[in-house]
Amino acid sequence: MQQLKYFGIIIILSICFQSQAQKGFSYDEVNTKSYNLYEKGDWTEVLNFGKEAIAEGQDFLSLRLRMGFAAFKLNNFSEAIKHYNQVLKSDSYNSIAHYYLLLCRKYLNQVELSTYQAKFLSKDVLKNEKLKSLAFTQVGFEVSYKQTDITSRGNTTYARIDIGNRFGWNLNMLQSVASYQQNLKEPLLTVVNNANNIQINQTEYYNRLTLNLNDKWQLKGAYHFVYTPFNNLIYNNHLGLVGVKYNDNYFDVQADIVFGTVTDASFKQYNFQLGFYPLGNLNFYGFSSVAIRDNNQTGTNFKQVIGGKLFKNTWIEANATLGYFNNLVENDALYLYNAIDANKFKGGTSLYYSLSRKCVAQLNYTFEQRELYKRTTTFNQHSITGGVTWKF
Repeated sequence: MQQLKYFGIIIILSICFQSQAQKGFSYDEVNTKSYNLYEKGDWTEVLNFGKEAIAEGQDFLSLRLRMGFAAFKLNNFSEAIKHYNQVLKSDSYNSIAHYYLLLCRKYLNQVELSTYQAKFLSKDVLKNEKLKSLAFTQVGFEVSYKQTDITSRGNTTYARIDIGNRFGWNLNMLQSVASYQQNLKEPLLTVVNNANNIQINQTEYYNRLTLNLNDKWQLKGAYHFVYTPFNNLIYNNHLGLVGVKYNDNYFDVQADIVFGTVTDASFKQYNFQLGFYPLGNLNFYGFSSVAIRDNNQTGTNFKQVIGGKLFKNTWIEANATLGYFNNLVENDALYLYNAIDANKFKGGTSLYYSLSRKCVAQLNYTFEQRELYKRTTTFNQHSITGGVTWKF
């Protein structure tokens, strides 16, 4: 009886092991089936079968190449990056993986990071992609008109032009010149001569350097100079930024610090930003950022941007900035808000339209609720901004 019991256990274990063996995949089976699916262009099945095979222990270079290309064809660039990075773990000089990593980063709007892959590509490929290590990368402009609903604050115009350069495959520079003009009256500004007719003709210069440390990490540095004449007063504002950015497959994170002087007062701001691409492309994306100010007006601001593809060649974004502030910097210190009136809320929406593969037009509306200088009276400001960017 005891022997019969052991015999039954052996039979049961044998059945279990046989069942497990039947679930497994051989290399030849995975290689043949994934290749056939690849040849048919059944990209979804290539990914599904590949994931199943990897889960069963079959993971090899040609399978990852097929899965990376399948994800690329499905416009899931983040998923493609994951598989091509696995290819490079086995073959660090694989030109196919480097080429598609360049394209994936580019289509995720990570253009500066994308060129890290260029040094692994042949001259013919670089020529076909029109890529040079020393080059102008972009030129653009934007113009903004701001209107208030209070007579003591005149309407405002803002204009900015920028130009981008690449110095080698890993170093990019963006330079910008801007002008801000407004007329206002504020009798409580007693140190200003003729305070009922204050003419502001502010000019700005901005320079940002981005260095690719490797295929995921970037180091950023920026300088922003703002010359602000205020009738008999003149302010020379200097701001510097130092930051680091990590770019993963479906998200990126950045931390930076901005420091310097604004209106002859010490200024310091700590920024943390999370970008996310849950679909692996720009059909839906977002940026969440926190700014912590440590100066004569300490405080914390939260900004949320949500964007997505509206229809062919058109994207839409909505944004909101929460928290009270007088002085605030955004977009790697490209924009400085240094008005005398505190901002209680800022939000808006933007439209981006691709005129061609290299040219994008934008239109933005922004609503701001502000508080009059040294008073609790609020007023509203409405802004319309238009611009065009050409990328070479």
